[in-house]
Amino acid sequence: MKTYNSIIIGSGLGGLTAGALLALWGKKVLVLEQHYQAGGCATAFKRKDFLMEVGLHEIDGLHEQDFKRPIMELLGLFNGVEFIKIPELYHIRKGGFSYVLPEGKQAKEQLIRNFPKEEKSINDFFVTIEKLYKEMHQMSRSKWFRRLVHPLMPLLYPTIARTSRLTAGEWLDKHFKDELLKTILTANMCYYTDDPFNLSLMYFLVAQGSYLNGGGHFVKGGSQALSNYLVNLIEQHGGQVLTGKYAKEILIENNRAVGVAYQDTFNRTIPMEKVYADTVIANAAQPNVTQMLPEPQRSALQKRIGKLRPACSLLSVYLGFNIDLRELGVTHYSNVILNKALKSLKDMKDDAHSPWSERSFTFVNYGVIDALLCPKGKSFGVICTTDYLADWEELDNKDYQKQKEEVARTLLNRLEKEYPTILNYLEYYEVATPKTIHRYTLNPAGTAYGYVQSIGQTGPSREKMTASPVRNLYFSSAWAPSGGGYSGAIYSGFFTAKAMNQAVKWGSYTPSKIEDTRKVSLLSKEIIADNTVLLTFEKPKGLTYKAGQYAVLQLHTPQYTHLDMPLRPLSMVSHPSQDTLKFAMRISNSAFKRSIMDMSVDDQATIFAPMGDFTLRNKGHVVFFAAGIGITPIVSMLKELELQHFIGHVTLCYSCKNESAAAFHKDLKQCSLPNYTYLPVFTQTQKRIDKTYISKHIPYLLDSQCYIVGTHSFVKEIETILLEQGVHRGAIVKDDFN
Repeated sequence: MKTYNSIIIGSGLGGLTAGALLALWGKKVLVLEQHYQAGGCATAFKRKDFLMEVGLHEIDGLHEQDFKRPIMELLGLFNGVEFIKIPELYHIRKGGFSYVLPEGKQAKEQLIRNFPKEEKSINDFFVTIEKLYKEMHQMSRSKWFRRLVHPLMPLLYPTIARTSRLTAGEWLDKHFKDELLKTILTANMCYYTDDPFNLSLMYFLVAQGSYLNGGGHFVKGGSQALSNYLVNLIEQHGGQVLTGKYAKEILIENNRAVGVAYQDTFNRTIPMEKVYADTVIANAAQPNVTQMLPEPQRSALQKRIGKLRPACSLLSVYLGFNIDLRELGVTHYSNVILNKALKSLKDMKDDAHSPWSERSFTFVNYGVIDALLCPKGKSFGVICTTDYLADWEELDNKDYQKQKEEVARTLLNRLEKEYPTILNYLEYYEVATPKTIHRYTLNPAGTAYGYVQSIGQTGPSREKMTASPVRNLYFSSAWAPSGGGYSGAIYSGFFTAKAMNQAVKWGSYTPSKIEDTRKVSLLSKEIIADNTVLLTFEKPKGLTYKAGQYAVLQLHTPQYTHLDMPLRPLSMVSHPSQDTLKFAMRISNSAFKRSIMDMSVDDQATIFAPMGDFTLRNKGHVVFFAAGIGITPIVSMLKELELQHFIGHVTLCYSCKNESAAAFHKDLKQCSLPNYTYLPVFTQTQKRIDKTYISKHIPYLLDSQCYIVGTHSFVKEIETILLEQGVHRGAIVKDDFN
């Protein structure tokens, strides 16, 4: 009945690291990821000319004493992924104060020069880090050895024992008098937590020591390259990574994990499937794992983790600029803009909850290095700051979008004050809140850090409380003992895989792969308008959807990958009743679309569907407003109205540059609905759709359900006109495909 040695729930770095190591060691591995993209927070997304890095600012260390370096060497990461050194640790700005902190010996020497009265304390700081690293390298990770020496810990490992009992805030306040110096040493505190007085000193010194000793590094091309490497490693060694598959249950027999029941994340009409294995690794958050377990295992795990508290979350504003920001004086990579009211370490907690006009934030200019995230002459950057899911989760969609925009504008205006004229060159921005993180990763509290690394939740205490109560069920994620961040995830994956390799009695199974029915072949490709192509694919087995919904199309072997991702969300042009699946898109010079144009009949792609709620509500009459290639979902929706024998008035306002660029123009003219009006507006020769045009041509407007699809500016402009005309907000359905 068993087919695998290990099934891994989730494809974050912890799960991928564990899976890659097990695969290297000859184990048969299956990874199930609920999102359509592997990597968790180690990923990227494409917007306009920019490949937008989701999570990574800089990975710490990579020096010879770095604990994770041997793990990365074992995985061959330095041969398959390029790590770019960051020029300095960070640049601090606070009012008129500016300070650049370098790494290594330079950092220590510079700090002593700048703060000569604190020389002894600065030396103690670096010596403590050195001793901590030395003791950790000496201490065996064998459980029986740790139990044996536990009473002798203060004698054998005095630095570990001492730092594990103190908070970072307590220790720094005790050893340093100069508040400015303490601010410099903790300027990147949001990489760990929101409060230094709730952070284990041991954890802080290990993490900060790694940055100081080895500096920071960025994965060239974005952290998705790191995730992709591990996925490929798993697959090259006989494993399988299935994305868009949601693990619903962990199967238990005799208090042993024996498999997983999962379903398609997007097409919930497909029956749940069960797969079996020697072991299960939960790369998912432990609070979520409790919901996958039956009783009494659910209660047993909940009892262990119930008192643990999650860490804070983050808010990010992703920014694309049409200039090299170094020309504007943004010459440092990581720029920490501190709250002017921040006077001491004790103020940090309040700062994390302060108004957006004051809260400290970090601005990363990836253009300082060869990050390979945007074309030459442009820059990609991100504003990042501490935030909390509780401040967002109760908002309805209207208030949520409004608050996102308000926060973005506040932070952008503050950025402009630090770097005058920078907003003149802003081409695109997008906000990710804790709600966004929760949506894509399912992490409780929207945190990427797992449980906060407080004294009671770090080291042996955390390991004891987060240990699995079920045999052959293992945890490997930010919620496991190693904690959050890229380093924590890599450690977690290694320790989990190593423990399993020593403890599990592995079975031997015939190589096999789960058939992925979402993989389909291209049937035809046709130019249907200027610069517009219609793609016809096989329809995935069991796919059901509603007219107006979209899919994510993922290419298997893209010919071009530069500054792009091999996938796109595309509206389904074909009606659900049809036997094939059709997409239409504008042709451009992006790597994805060039790859599409190079595809041949029978080339394969994967379809993740259905998605979106841009569907018919059928209230009264219907008015469609579409711009450009935004017409694609409308084609399917018109077909649906025909099949429903809809007798209400249907009006389509289609804005396009000219007739030759209007996709499906002939089909739209021939629609057989009895009360149908087609209003093409060719903006090259006609006036754009405005208030006067709508008043003149749509007499049933206030009795209609209005659907708007197109660019962000088009959707916003039409929505504003409709609201001014008296259309109720609830009668407006929007699809902003940007």
